[in-house]
Amino acid sequence: NFMDVDTIEEETQSPSYPSIRTVYRKELIMGRVTTTDASLLQRLGLGGAKDGSFSIKDSQNYTRTYSWLSASDCQARGLKLRFPAERGEISALVNAPIGLEEEEAKRFLEESHVDLSQWGTGTYKSVAEFSEELVKGEAALLRQPDGKLLRVVDIVVVKLLSDEGKLLVEAEEIFKGHKESRKRLPAVKRRSDEHQFLAARRLLRSFLGLSDSSVAIDPDDVRIIEQKQESTSYFGLPTLYRKRYMSARLLNTDSKP
Repeated sequence: NFMDVDTIEEETQSPSYPSIRTVYRKELIMGRVTTTDASLLQRLGLGGAKDGSFSIKDSQNYTRTYSWLSASDCQARGLKLRFPAERGEISALVNAPIGLEEEEAKRFLEESHVDLSQWGTGTYKSVAEFSEELVKGEAALLRQPDGKLLRVVDIVVVKLLSDEGKLLVEAEEIFKGHKESRKRLPAVKRRSDEHQFLAARRLLRSFLGLSDSSVAIDPDDVRIIEQKQESTSYFGLPTLYRKRYMSARLLNTDSKP
């Protein structure tokens, strides 16, 4: 059941690389055997006179033996079937950015049947800009089950309240003499090597000129929403926008960065 996934991070000594701090991010997914194929069930130790155990050799020549146990037997052996509901703060782990230089990006997009005919024309951005976005970690590419590419952009949105309870909204944007109405909450792209709270702080400092001491961000009020739509920047490349909404409160309006 991929809609019911438990995730936990555990820090321990690596058996493969001694003295290197290792954090294991574990995802626990529950599944159920539904096949009625007698030969397959027997191979899995679930048919015939087998005791519920079976062995299998993998592609690296490791032979592993598995056993079917009841929930009580698993508990007695210290096996975790569920992770604790309370697991502390949001993960501080981030992914390192992996990008493609312009020619590599162009070749990869063309091999993936992305129409580049309108890239770099009108309001659409160029392959060079897309490459820069990937290198900076401001976006990533995922291969969908149907083989098509999906651009993934992680956005941090800050709901900033004043002492009077008023919400800060970006009203308009001026770029190269062109004025455009916005009417949206302050937001910034989160880099893949950047924690979400650091991205929020960067937004407050660089875009709004607010020091860290002038704004309090609520670490317990983070809501994530995913929206898939056609990109307005890159023609023919669907984009998944992962928006992280954070609540913050202005502490001192006289503070400077």
